[in-house]
Amino acid sequence: MTETLTLPADVDQASYSNEPLGPSSQGCCKVSNGNVCGSGSLVGVRNGRSLILTNAHVAGTKLGKSMRCTFPHANNKTVTATVIMAAYSDRIMMDWAVLEADRKLDLPHVKLQNQVPEGEHYTGGYPRCRGPYYQRLNTTRITHNGTVWRWQPISIGGQSGSGVHSARDNLQYGLLTWSWGGDGAGQTMRSVWLQYANRAAVGFPRPLDLVELSDRAEDLEEGFFQQTNITTLPIWDHLDDGGDDDQPEDPEPNPELAEFMIRQLGEWQAEVSNAMERVRKFLPEGDGDDGGGNDTGPLFGL
Repeated sequence: MTETLTLPADVDQASYSNEPLGPSSQGCCKVSNGNVCGSGSLVGVRNGRSLILTNAHVAGTKLGKSMRCTFPHANNKTVTATVIMAAYSDRIMMDWAVLEADRKLDLPHVKLQNQVPEGEHYTGGYPRCRGPYYQRLNTTRITHNGTVWRWQPISIGGQSGSGVHSARDNLQYGLLTWSWGGDGAGQTMRSVWLQYANRAAVGFPRPLDLVELSDRAEDLEEGFFQQTNITTLPIWDHLDDGGDDDQPEDPEPNPELAEFMIRQLGEWQAEVSNAMERVRKFLPEGDGDDGGGNDTGPLFGL
């Protein structure tokens, strides 16, 4: 049963529907992580367990952290899900996490498409932690080399982590994440693919008026955190339809992005060099890498 939704006066109540606008919304869920509530969507199955995509600011970045995911189209069944990969930055536009449920849900698992979105789209989630509610989204612009997506109507708290699905093929093309200058906004799945495929923060600086749509999880740090590789998980549609040959071409070179990344890289290298110099003074002679090979920490620090 849908809970009553109370909205701010400047948010259009009529834009929310109690009924799904497309079949992919059957895989939406409410993600409850302590006092933080957001949304998520089923994107694939691994080892007999469902995989859920949401925002890092909803789920946190601590690997193995457990939370509850409630599925309205499975009679509100609640399962436990844990973080298996996450990426977050408060400097650039990167904010996503993959959860693994403790079982497989008997619901549609809709894969991700890493092409730039076109046409009409819809979403389903839990605005104000109520719902589920569904919206049709009208694109206002796609910017930053096809990685950042803005639409109407504006998105509000609790919708963070909702999947954005195409009305044409019902695949997931985006991840609802922010509000921005009167628009709803999110990351394209192209952005997520490129960020991890390049093992780097691919994106522009976050604008000052970019607003996360829910409280931040307590266990939220900057960087990539992994127990797996998101580009090889069985969640990508193009991997089913011909493999790597169907990847989108790299975006056209962008001088502004290149200048920003070069400047950031120089600053990070200087910071790392200074930090290592300070640490080296306290190390016994000959001390160095621990050789542990641990692959569960951040791959980089932003």
